[in-house]
Parts: sequence; C-alpha cells; structure tokens
Amino acid sequence: MSTMSTNAGIEPRSKLLARLSDIPWLTVLPLAVAMALADGYWLISLRGAVGAIERSGHPTSSWLQESALALPIFVLAVIGALALANRWFASAPEKSKTLVLTALLVVVTGTLVGIAALVASSAYDYHLQSGVQHSMGSMGSMGSMGTMEVANQASFALQVRAAGIGSLLILVTNLVVIGWMVGLFGGRLGLSKTRH
Repeated sequence: MSTMSTNAGIEPRSKLLARLSDIPWLTVLPLAVAMALADGYWLISLRGAVGAIERSGHPTSSWLQESALALPIFVLAVIGALALANRWFASAPEKSKTLVLTALLVVVTGTLVGIAALVASSAYDYHLQSGVQHSMGSMGSMGSMGTMEVANQASFALQVRAAGIGSLLILVTNLVVIGWMVGLFGGRLGLSKTRH
C-alpha cells in the first residue's frame, strides 16, 4: 500500500520534470529578460516623470530591482506564448509565417504583463499622491475642498494619460526587442526542445 502511494507521488513529479525539461529555456529566458528590462525601463521613466515623490529614488537600482521582480511573470508569459504557438502553429507548413505569429504572440503576452505592471504602478502612485493632497488639505494649506478635488482629478487624469502613453511605448518597445532577439536567434524561435 505504501509503495503504491509512493509511486503515485513520484509519477506526477516525473511528469512535471519531463515537461520542464521540454521547455526551450535558451529561448524563453533571453526573451523574458529582454522584455522585463525594456518594460521596466518605461515603468521607472514614467514614475520619475509623473509618479509619487515618495517612490522616487535611484532610477537604475529601482529599474534593476523591479525588472528582476517581474522576471518570473515574463518567463511564464513567454512559456505560455510558446505553448500556444506550439499548439496552434507547430504543424503549419510555412515556417516564416509560424515565426512571425509566434513572435507576435510573445509580444502580446509580454505587453500585457508590462501594461499590467504599469497600471498597478500608476494606481499606487495616484493613491500616494491623493493621500499627500488630502493631508495637505486637512492642514489647511490647500484652501477649499473644491481645490483639493480639482487637484485629485488632475492627478488622476495625469496618471491615466501616462499609463496610456506608457502602454503604447511598451508595445512598440516589445515589438522592436522581440524582433531584434529573433534576429539574434538567426530567424528562429524554438517552440520546444523536442520539436520535429
């Protein structure tokens, strides 16, 4: 009985290890790192331009730290894009069409991750900025409640505009970065290690 339960625990683990070893890590990791760094650059740049003062610091160290924190999510996004491409395009006769569609899937998934991070950062910046404005208003330094409301609306509109512009920048940057990486890979993207 104990042998049977031990084998049941080993079998799923061996399947997981087999699936992990099937992932083309030499494709996944460079793509994920490139997008995490590129998208992180825009996130930190926009935070420096319109973000909360409390979050401003050393831009280079913030960029590297936040890119490293986002890297696992970008890895999952690239793995998901390659898995979808493997399912949808693996049997496609036209290799160039498969390459372009796979690269576009990677761009889309990476861009969604980058935009989600940007929106979360903008929302947090707005929260901090409105808190500062509220505390200044309660101390009487901002004047009337209407003035504080106008300041909050202006801050919100600025964060929305910055997130919109940042989203476009992330999309264009990911298109360029992934195109450049595909060029470095010699015009190939491995969908899996065992692809025929």
